[in-house]
Amino acid sequence: MEKRYRIFEPGRVEMDLLAEVAGKFRLGPDSPVSMLPYGQLPDGTLKIGAETRRLYFHFAVDGDCFVPGTELVKSSEEWKEAPVTRIISFGKCNVSCPYCKRDCQFLGDDGLPIIAQPVLLAEVVALCEGAVGRGEIVRFSGGDPVTFPTVTLAISEYLYRRYGVKTSIAHNGSGPAWARKMAPYLGSAAIDLKGVPEKIGGIMGIEAVRGELFYKNSLETQGALSRAGVLTDVRTPVFGDTSVDEMRRLAQDIYRVNDLRYTFWTWRQYKPVQGCDWSAPTRDGVIEMMKMVSRDIPALWLGIRAKWDKGGMIYVKAGEVRQKTADTLAVDMRDFGSGNLIEVAV
Repeated sequence: MEKRYRIFEPGRVEMDLLAEVAGKFRLGPDSPVSMLPYGQLPDGTLKIGAETRRLYFHFAVDGDCFVPGTELVKSSEEWKEAPVTRIISFGKCNVSCPYCKRDCQFLGDDGLPIIAQPVLLAEVVALCEGAVGRGEIVRFSGGDPVTFPTVTLAISEYLYRRYGVKTSIAHNGSGPAWARKMAPYLGSAAIDLKGVPEKIGGIMGIEAVRGELFYKNSLETQGALSRAGVLTDVRTPVFGDTSVDEMRRLAQDIYRVNDLRYTFWTWRQYKPVQGCDWSAPTRDGVIEMMKMVSRDIPALWLGIRAKWDKGGMIYVKAGEVRQKTADTLAVDMRDFGSGNLIEVAV
């Protein structure tokens, strides 16, 4: 059958090394991996691996640790120096967040669903090879990489042995045992903590009792990674009815389990999604809550995704907004925030 997809700018795979590493995990170069495409070419060919994002909280770090008192004054050009991550999107997830933009699929230019595609492991590695060759960080996302635990381990070990580079994950926090196995190969991780225990199940689209377990697992996951020296971005959505007391409870648990030298907390302002009855908060209201919570734990860096602002993040620490922009030049907003860079697959 003719392939419906094209891998974005693949590099050359060292097949002997891949076979050796994959074999340790009972995989082979031809093992199928479910992947989410990111858009399509004019002829309808699906693009695999065309998505990138930047690590904007990188600007709050110096070496491996966050710097107390950093003012983060950057020009619009300097913001573009944030590390670029190449998103490796797996086509499965173990939760069903109602507001997920992916729902394990994307919509094409015609508005119709583009379902996940089976891709050979060697092709996924070729995608990662291309990313490393361009100086990008390979970030496993999805879906969720916990649904392909051995694949992420195998690719991460392959890249580490071949180039000495570390990878990154965006994970819902449900797999602390798997995260510990990944830790030696990770430079950074984004771990979800989607709400207080009594609400997290509804936010993740699972039973309440499982939600409480996922809450505990998230704390265990982020704690294991940050204490292993992995730069850990804890991610929490904020809805219209999210209270400052709820966020304070989360802050206390984040403080309790993490090494704050390697921990950042991103607040993700909810935007209305069709079919969900959650209300959206105001940006000013979220920032005021951040200031209040930040005063309780002054050593913890906080940030809000704000795609419409230069740099894409507003940073808060010790109760004060620390991010400032040094100029007011007009820039393409697609280059900033939690959104994606524009790539052209040929």
